[in-house]
Amino acid sequence: MRIVIDLQAAQSESRFRGIGRYSLSLALAMVADAERRGHEVYIVLNGKFPETIGPLRTAFSGLLGQERIVIFSGLPETAGAIPGGGWRARASELVREEFLAALKPDVVYVSSLFEGWGDESIVAINSGLSRLPTAVTLYDLIPYAMSDAYLVDPGYRSFYLRKLEFLKRADCLLAISEHSRVEAIDLLQIPAERIVNISAAIGEQFAPVQLPADAAQQLLAQYNISGPFVLYVPGGFDPRKNFDRLIEAFASLPSSVRDGLQLVIGSKVPPGMGEALDAKAASLGLEPDQLVLTGYLPDDELTAIYGLCRFCVFPSLHEGFGLPALEAMACGAPVMASNSTSLPEVVGCEEALFDPLSVADIARAMLRGLTDEEFLERLKRHCATQVKKFSWERSAHLALDRLEEAFVAASAPMSRIGDGDVATAYERVMADMTRLAAEAHLDASNRDRISLKECLELNKQVINGVCGDRQLLVDISELVTKDAKSGIQRVVRSILLRLLEHPPAGYRVEAVYTKDGHGLLYAKAFVARFLGQSTEGIQDVPITFGKDDVFVGLDLTAHLFPALNETLRYMYETGVQIHYVVYDLTPLMNTRWHTPGMTQAFTYWIDGLANYAHSLVCISETVANDVGRWFVEKRAGMGRVPHIIHFHLGADIGNSQPTVGMPEDAVPVLDALKTSPSFLMVGTVEPRKGYAQTIDAFELLWSKGEEVNLVIVGKAGWHVEELVERLRDHPLRGKRLFWLEGISDEYLERVYETCCALIAASEYEGFGLPLIEAAQHKLPIVARDIPVFREVAGGYAYWFSGADGASLAQALSGWLDLYRNGKVPDSSDMPWLTWEQSTHQLLCRVDVLNDDKP
Repeated sequence: MRIVIDLQAAQSESRFRGIGRYSLSLALAMVADAERRGHEVYIVLNGKFPETIGPLRTAFSGLLGQERIVIFSGLPETAGAIPGGGWRARASELVREEFLAALKPDVVYVSSLFEGWGDESIVAINSGLSRLPTAVTLYDLIPYAMSDAYLVDPGYRSFYLRKLEFLKRADCLLAISEHSRVEAIDLLQIPAERIVNISAAIGEQFAPVQLPADAAQQLLAQYNISGPFVLYVPGGFDPRKNFDRLIEAFASLPSSVRDGLQLVIGSKVPPGMGEALDAKAASLGLEPDQLVLTGYLPDDELTAIYGLCRFCVFPSLHEGFGLPALEAMACGAPVMASNSTSLPEVVGCEEALFDPLSVADIARAMLRGLTDEEFLERLKRHCATQVKKFSWERSAHLALDRLEEAFVAASAPMSRIGDGDVATAYERVMADMTRLAAEAHLDASNRDRISLKECLELNKQVINGVCGDRQLLVDISELVTKDAKSGIQRVVRSILLRLLEHPPAGYRVEAVYTKDGHGLLYAKAFVARFLGQSTEGIQDVPITFGKDDVFVGLDLTAHLFPALNETLRYMYETGVQIHYVVYDLTPLMNTRWHTPGMTQAFTYWIDGLANYAHSLVCISETVANDVGRWFVEKRAGMGRVPHIIHFHLGADIGNSQPTVGMPEDAVPVLDALKTSPSFLMVGTVEPRKGYAQTIDAFELLWSKGEEVNLVIVGKAGWHVEELVERLRDHPLRGKRLFWLEGISDEYLERVYETCCALIAASEYEGFGLPLIEAAQHKLPIVARDIPVFREVAGGYAYWFSGADGASLAQALSGWLDLYRNGKVPDSSDMPWLTWEQSTHQLLCRVDVLNDDKP
């Protein structure tokens, strides 16, 4: 049986409440039990909550293959509380059901139906298209049973009653208590055979905690708890939580019992509620410190506080189950509770119950707990036994038994987006939306229709990925964030353009990015802009991946590690082939060239790649040798080593989607460069590039009367404050020295055409793209004699090796003599690759293509 679990309740605002905790815990237990029974489980998540996807992937790691966690896309701005979103919300419901149907489920299990009022959760049951066999968790019907308190707002009332209609359509309801089961039968007239009580449980973190006396005192003092206390953990601040009667009952206790005693309410307090409760306590004559509102309590502190209280009291008027009561019992606290709704099932002890509508009866129970030690000990022993009756394994077992009974033999024909094209699915949804819109008086904008088609396209891609179509995921995170117009950005733009325009056979090329390292998104909006297309209706949603996909880290993203390790692990465990382009290791090879932060980032980066990358694709043989040495010298005995390979970069700027634009002063600058021999340097102004040495050399040449110009094209980098000041304030700036920061590719082309030679003075490079660009322009090359420049330029450059200005000035003087006699080395025949050939090489190295002929 294929079970599809809609787990949006663990993504929405419910994840901060009991429903979210219940949903995730039950799903984890169901997945474990389902795998043992031979069932196939898929987890479906909503792409509108990208920050939740990584933690949920981690939660299911080891239980479920990452390819079984799939993400659907819905239209934007669908929250029920937002006016004007009705058409988008209804369309998203249909889109979701198209997506679910495409997974070919035997049953769809919805972890929580009443989602989507305050956020963009999309949950419906058979809202108009496919007939999907569906089971849903029934937590409670509190808003319906207490409508005078909960359904006052007309908008929310309409939203809630519509959800109730969905609930009635479910084939099977999994109630969390016998009370909720009976309530659905009585209030909604749902046939008893369609509802089963699977109960509830709590996490393993809820267990007795033994704290040393000083640590316990310190913890309590943190929350202004100074003496013996009675604890109430309401799990929320709804009217049904019965705070007023509880405070009145506490205040009515004899002063001899209440003196020195505190009533502690442990929960996040909504704005205004704290002041109201304090005012209530003061009106009853309680001292300011006798009512304590702790605010949010982390689980580790809550478990300890449960064990330190005199007892816990739960006076709620209505609960679906009452998880905090079970949590308290598991942590060793005696529990007394209301004798209404589900709490008697949880507590399981008649003498521990009271009438929540009677202040006197609440006070009676509390007084007994404060004065009758034998009763309290008996209650504590009972709680320790009672809690063992509840477990997630038991609830999951009951749930799966019911699903097997109801659905294992069912087979209903379903329309599936994966079986047809997006246009057909769009027509189906629009046809249904036309009917729904007429009934509900809903209007759609052109943007809404575009968004609908985009969502269907995104979802089809996800489904195709699940069914075996391969993705080539190309990480362009830095380019999406900001195009720094550096050499690396030029590489990324060039290869990305080639891949998008000519995707390899059998692959769907998808540009992806991350904002902070926590999860990857499809870069749909960026790609549309990159290709000159409209971005209207386009959304960036979290990626879905499968074991046959290929991931290429094309951009430099060292600054995103170690955060990105988690996502790489998910992909690695799924079977995605992970390859990273390595431009250089300079921050690790010489710390004087970079900031400590960059060196640390590169350390995290190379550690992450060592763990999860299948290959490191270096941009030159020189870099490949450096990376190999790094692993031998720095990581010997530290685990796996990725395959280390290399390819060469392309250099045809015209095919790299070049940037354009000429500043107002471009013409006079170019005219000035034509008056004398002009030497060009291209690259970020940073320590290893040799700019300081080159300026020293030119100052020596200028002092001897040489009429030559130096042109620097590149923005300011790091560790160059003095050099930048020297460049900005140089007396010959704009006369003999020209610094062009962040210019376009169009302007750079003109500069190449105007200069007489390129100077490549870097002490270290990963490749040396400016050398090839110079050769394309038949521009002679003056290069430092380092391995990578030899690899790129061979016998087509004039070499120097000195490390100071005087030695470079001497080399330049020698070159000028050759230049004036027409004898400088000619670069015009230097071999180089186009970006088409470079991309082809890269694809061969990562086994996307089978041959390696440029």
